[in-house]
Amino acid sequence: MYYKHLDEKKKAQIDILLQQGLSMRKVAKILNISHSTISRYKANKHKKYPRKKVDIHKKYEVFLKYIYDHYDRRNCSIEVCVSIFKRKYVYANSVSVKQVYNWINEQKINIKKENMCYKTRRSKSKISGMMRHVMWNMDNKTVLPIRLRPKYIEKRQEIGHLEIDMIIGRRNENSSIISIVDRCTRRVWLIKAEYKNEYYIDKLIYNYIVKNNIEAKSITTDNGIEFKALGITAKKLGVKLYKCDPYCSFQRGSNEHMNGIVRRYLPKGRTLKLIPQWYLDDICFNINTMPRKIFDFKCAYEIEYKIY
Repeated sequence: MYYKHLDEKKKAQIDILLQQGLSMRKVAKILNISHSTISRYKANKHKKYPRKKVDIHKKYEVFLKYIYDHYDRRNCSIEVCVSIFKRKYVYANSVSVKQVYNWINEQKINIKKENMCYKTRRSKSKISGMMRHVMWNMDNKTVLPIRLRPKYIEKRQEIGHLEIDMIIGRRNENSSIISIVDRCTRRVWLIKAEYKNEYYIDKLIYNYIVKNNIEAKSITTDNGIEFKALGITAKKLGVKLYKCDPYCSFQRGSNEHMNGIVRRYLPKGRTLKLIPQWYLDDICFNINTMPRKIFDFKCAYEIEYKIY
């Protein structure tokens, strides 16, 4: 494990944050250092005899002169110079290779980063694309738990608040159907899905919503892995995505009830492989023109046109 001394800038930041009443652990989290480092810094700061600053140019004069004279980025690296020096000058003051690199990074010696054997490259981000998307969602609050869904959505007086679920076919079958229901009008759309990959499902739903000009103001789904990447669609559409609690299908009541109606046409256990999209469109038309008792025996299309 590599250790690095606190520089003056970090010490000043620690002092300022501690003066504001923050705990050592909180300060450590903000500055991305260990809280034990702050503890040791405070202890050393209040000692009667603080550590004296060492002039590295005097203490390691022979060592640095050897580095300056023999270092050549083409054929004699820092590691080689340090290794040879320690073999030749056994009793002279010297430091580790890592410390020399620290001096170079802190510009304490006369070797610049640009003159190193290997050019410094910007380290690749270790955060995957999916993780970046999750972090974006957290920062911009795109994906939220259902308990944060506004109360006006519960009143069902506005078109555009959608519930999305998946209807599966036979066991171990990749083909499935995505059902989208508007909470206000109970209008349903059905999409044929050949795979259950979350990115495929996300792209399929987004393209269908855009192609069919479906008004979207919010989306509510369950916690299934097939909707894991649906936040990308929410981000593109500029809406919030609300995730239901586990094993709480009643939080998507309209969706679950509509799935039951769809099962009248596609019973459980029936394969979905050979069902084309046009057949699903016919099912949607039949359901959306069906008189509903909740709407005084009007259909979903009539309610939609009445609201508009």
